[in-house]
Amino acid sequence: MHSPRDIVTEPARALDGLADGSVVALGGPPVPGTLLDRLQRSGPRGLHLLCTRTALDSPLVQPLLRQGCVSRCTVAVPSPAEGDLRLAIPAEWLTVDEMTEGLRAGAAGVDDFYSPGEVHTAVRTPSRDQERDKPRHLRVGSVPFAHKASLHCDVALLYADEADLMGNLAMDGPYSGLFTAMAHAAARTIAECAHVRADGPLGRARTAVTADHVQAVVPAARRHRAHRWIDGRAPSPEAGS
Repeated sequence: MHSPRDIVTEPARALDGLADGSVVALGGPPVPGTLLDRLQRSGPRGLHLLCTRTALDSPLVQPLLRQGCVSRCTVAVPSPAEGDLRLAIPAEWLTVDEMTEGLRAGAAGVDDFYSPGEVHTAVRTPSRDQERDKPRHLRVGSVPFAHKASLHCDVALLYADEADLMGNLAMDGPYSGLFTAMAHAAARTIAECAHVRADGPLGRARTAVTADHVQAVVPAARRHRAHRWIDGRAPSPEAGS
């Protein structure tokens, strides 16, 4: 557990040492704009970005793609039919539930697993070593299961509505389960926070990510307005900024 004085830091220190080729899980909307600005200026290349479609469309994320910082994306969408955006880099599409499932498996320390349903993208296809002696599909009774690969990430960059000085995070919105899974699956989690409370810890009911999964909290440059969510989605890409 972190002490109350070593969790809050500046963006430069929080992102120090992020290597070329890292797998970065990005929360949003809202996206952590202060951290993205620092990421763009610090210059790691060849990143593999895991994020939602709305975060990918954000004007704060697009410069990373244009400047070549990102070499591939894995994107979560509400349904497979919405994975139709053409990008200049390789992009793979998962439903929000599939990405959450894969990250939870990665957090549990497994490389592959069986789950009901089909695989919608190559990133979820197990490697040849993982597939050895394991059928791609099987049935348990009448229920079909597919062999899938888990998802791992080197760092998760999240936006939190509130944090305490221990590093516990509160996150609102319909994608909070996905962002919590990002934090659990990441080797390092950095949160940009609208409000860091100094008057005691967050309550258990308010805490989405516990302090043992968080390595740094960066105060946000500005507070985001609450979104008006429609069918689990933000009304426009600008809402993700």
